[in-house]
Amino acid sequence: MAVASVPTRQDVELKRQIGLYAATAITVGNIIGSGIFRSPHSVAQHIQSFPLVILAWVIGGILSICGSLALAELAVTHPKTGGLYVFIREGFGNAHGFVFGWANLWVIKPTVIASITSVFALYFCQVLHLPKNTEFPVGAAAILLLTFVNWLGVKEGARTQSLFTTLKVIGILGLCVAAFTLPAAYPATPVAAAAPAAGFSLGALSLAMISILFAYDGWTDSTYVAGEIVEPKRALPIAIVWGTWLVIAVYVLTNFAYFRVLGPGGVASYEAVGSETIRRLMGEWGARALAVLVAISTFGTTNGAILTGPRVTQAMAADGLLWRPLAALDPKRATPSLALWVQGVLACVWLWCASGFEDVSGWFVTTSWLFYALTTASLFVQRRREGRGEIAVPSYRTPLYPFTPILFVLATALIIASDLHDSGWKAWAGVAIAALGYPVYWLWKGRRG
Repeated sequence: MAVASVPTRQDVELKRQIGLYAATAITVGNIIGSGIFRSPHSVAQHIQSFPLVILAWVIGGILSICGSLALAELAVTHPKTGGLYVFIREGFGNAHGFVFGWANLWVIKPTVIASITSVFALYFCQVLHLPKNTEFPVGAAAILLLTFVNWLGVKEGARTQSLFTTLKVIGILGLCVAAFTLPAAYPATPVAAAAPAAGFSLGALSLAMISILFAYDGWTDSTYVAGEIVEPKRALPIAIVWGTWLVIAVYVLTNFAYFRVLGPGGVASYEAVGSETIRRLMGEWGARALAVLVAISTFGTTNGAILTGPRVTQAMAADGLLWRPLAALDPKRATPSLALWVQGVLACVWLWCASGFEDVSGWFVTTSWLFYALTTASLFVQRRREGRGEIAVPSYRTPLYPFTPILFVLATALIIASDLHDSGWKAWAGVAIAALGYPVYWLWKGRRG
């Protein structure tokens, strides 16, 4: 009887092939997707004052920086493939690490990919004047194409990420230059005026922060490929922290551009705020150019999510916490082929089930930030282990420790509680699917035992 081959440790270890620029491009490209073209509208509907809007975006950025500072120390200490899964497992044990990986496999990454791809398909079809019913085939084709590119090799996936990140940043900066240098010479698109936002309140700020945190989501993603980054102790802090600072600068500048052209009422009235801004400056051809930019931006973000997501599944399987064949690498390309294609299929299923971006994005924001808080809390466990001499002191230390991780965990807990209260059943459903990982883990552990 033939015996099924089991991958050895050598068969499941990914090679270090990602340089500093590509690692930073993963951070920047995975954060900047569709959020900066959509979220300013949602924020302006909750907060009327322009200074308070900018303050909210800065708060979201500082919150992300507090998390990224802690994350950089964890990544330098454990520069392994798997990112948050590794940090949670090292801090709190296999069960909690498994639950994150479970949620990442079934909910977080497939819904991230599906939601961003739905925006790509929408704008791609608009540019080519394709009918509405072609959006799902176009989106599914994009997911499968990028899965194929990343299956070809990590260098191919990283180069694709670097290219599209560079193009999107140049495009957004071009939009800002136009906003500050050109007059609004074209008439406004007719639209019903938005109801004025109520006076400032903590509830309004919390609701606005949900949209802002969605726009900032992705600052953790370079840690998923930490086991493939060249010189990780030098590259990871730059990629994580300085990549996030770059995004904060781009987001604040872009909001200034939107408000300069449209004003507070216009930003609150137009859902496609970026498109309306450039239409006022350059007319219809400018709006079409903006649609191309959004398609490029979301295509690059989709590639980044496809590149990083399977690394968690692969690392878990290599540790014996998932079906072992998911850990195997393609013998020629050294990519986690089975994990990649499983993720691609699940993302296509989510895309098919969803009716659009808003329908699927609510599944992952709360769940993702719940695990971001847990990951950051693991830094306190790591510091205690250092004090006991169990692990070496890393070369990178979190500035203003313990203030920065405490601020991040407390602020994230407040925002998650607000989202669970206000966002409906999808936020709860995402958390419930993640919690289902606990009984699954104990069943898996019992079977292996």
